[in-house]
Amino acid sequence: MVMTKKLTYRYAFTLLKMKKAEGRSEYIDLAKEANLLWHQIVSQKSKNAPRIDSRT
Repeated sequence: MVMTKKLTYRYAFTLLKMKKAEGRSEYIDLAKEANLLWHQIVSQKSKNAPRIDSRT
């Protein structure tokens, strides 16, 4: 949970930096970083999700 919270803060901060980005290359670099962070957040959340046992 703590790791997901840190990633979420970093993601939000990156989105704010994108809003103030100067130039296309800076914006694209920040977008790539935000995308990577988003995938890490989703990955962490899926690891922490409860498993459903369909064999019962």
